[in-house]
This record gives sequence, C-alpha cells and structure tokens, in this order.
Amino acid sequence: MEKIREKYDKHVVASSYLVLAPQIIGLIVFSIYPVFWVIRYSVYHYDGITASFAGLENFIRIFTRDSGYWMSILNTFIIAYGKLIIEIPLSLMAAMLLSKKVLKCKKLFSVGFYMPNVLGIAVSAMIFTFLFSSFNGIINNFLIFAGIIKEPHNWFSDKWSAMTVICTHSIWVGFSTNMLFFMAGFQNIPDDLYEAAEIDGASKIKQFFKITIPMIAPTLRIILMLAMVNGMKMTNNVLLLTNGGPAGKTNVVMLYIYKAFFETGAKAQYGYASAMGVVTSVIVAIVTLAYLRISKKSANVY
Repeated sequence: MEKIREKYDKHVVASSYLVLAPQIIGLIVFSIYPVFWVIRYSVYHYDGITASFAGLENFIRIFTRDSGYWMSILNTFIIAYGKLIIEIPLSLMAAMLLSKKVLKCKKLFSVGFYMPNVLGIAVSAMIFTFLFSSFNGIINNFLIFAGIIKEPHNWFSDKWSAMTVICTHSIWVGFSTNMLFFMAGFQNIPDDLYEAAEIDGASKIKQFFKITIPMIAPTLRIILMLAMVNGMKMTNNVLLLTNGGPAGKTNVVMLYIYKAFFETGAKAQYGYASAMGVVTSVIVAIVTLAYLRISKKSANVY
C-alpha cells in the first residue's frame, strides 16, 4: 500500500511540474533571459553582428551627451503623471455612478466605458487621428462651430497640442480599467456604514470623505501604483499617434529606446539601447519604491 501511495505521490508531483513547465519556460525565455541579455550588452558596442567591450562609455553618453533621452524621460513623467489628475477622479466618479442605483441601463454604460479596451490600441489611435485631424476633423469642426477657433488647428504640429492628444487618448483607454478596480473596492464597503452616517445626519460629501475614501484607500494605492508604472512604459499610443513628432518633441522613454534598437537608415545601437533600458529600469524602480514608502506612511492616516 505504501509503495502504491509513493508511486501516486511521485505521479502527482511529476504532473504538477508538467503543468507548470510551460509557464516556467516562458518566464525564463521571455522575461529572465532578456533582462540578463540587456544588462550584458549595456557595457558593449553591439550592432547585432559585432560586439566590442565599451565599459561605462554607454552610460557616460546617456548622462553627459544625450539630451534627447532626458527629454523623453521628462515627456514620460508629464504624460504619465499629468493624466492621473483627470483619469483617477474620472474613474472614481464613473465607478460610483455604476455602483450606486443612480443610472438606469448600467450594463449598457459599463460596456460603453470599457469599449476602448476592447477596440485595441491600434483602432483607438486611428479613431483619435481622425478626431483630431487638421482637415475636416470632428474636434476642429466643433471648435469652429462653437466660435472658439476661426481656422482648423494642426494638433500634431506643436509639442503641447500633440501631447494633449496623447494624454486624452491615454485617459480614454485607461480610465475604464481603473473604474473596474474602484467598483471592486466599493463591493467591500458595508452599506451599514452609510446607513449609520445618514442616521447621524452626515451629508453625502461628508460620507464620501469620511467613509468612501478611507475604505477604498488600499485599492486607490494599488491603482495609483499600477497607473504610474504603466504610464512609464507607454509606447504604442505615442508610436501610433505621433511617432515622437514633431521633430522628436513628444518622444517618451520607451519609444526613444525602441527607436535606438530598431533605428532605420543608420547603424543599430543595441548596446546603447540596452544601457538606456538599464537606466530607465533603475528610474522606474526608484519612483516605485518612493511611492510605496510614501503610500505606506499615508496609510496610517486612514
């Protein structure tokens, strides 16, 4: 009997490893190996064919001669953190409307809010390209009809107007995901708290700041962390909307690194791009750790 049990246990263990094997192999091949590959070639001059040891030369170039990289870092921070001022309150408001018995046809509104994620980044970027088109674009036509502008504005010819389009698109695509997180957080708030507050005469605004915000504070901290990290990694929407234009003024850091990896018309810079990837990873790690430390301290307030 014991031999049968031992044989069965070994069979279960072997089956478990077989089930986990594809995920483990995928993690090693697509996550762990690329990290070590980038770290290794960050100290090389590597063009995909020949590699020569460069020491710290790539990093010295980043910190002393490449102003474009630091401009892309600044653009990334402006877009990633600037959009949160609108995206987070908008997500919270939409989640509250859908969680409370305020709106009719809540399922229809939920589908409508989440539609940008279903469409995909390429389709949504194409929609925004047509919306903000300088020739017969819906936004320009509306602004002219309202008397705000007299002639069509080329939204992609100026840095700040182009970044406004990028931020607007990012908010439109991203707020629905945050809305779902907030709705999940609202499920954990007992209705008894609101009923007790109403009996005590607390207004809706006071209930929001004294009950809703403290109760969803853990969810809010996670949402902010994910939004900041994902904002630092944005690439596709900028690539599809402006491709870093005009004249590279809307480059974000991941797009800047991407162009260094796959630069056309010049020698590939895999080694230098790897060094930029290492520096960017350190910056993202520092920002994330700083946020976690600050949020941990602020958690004591609630």
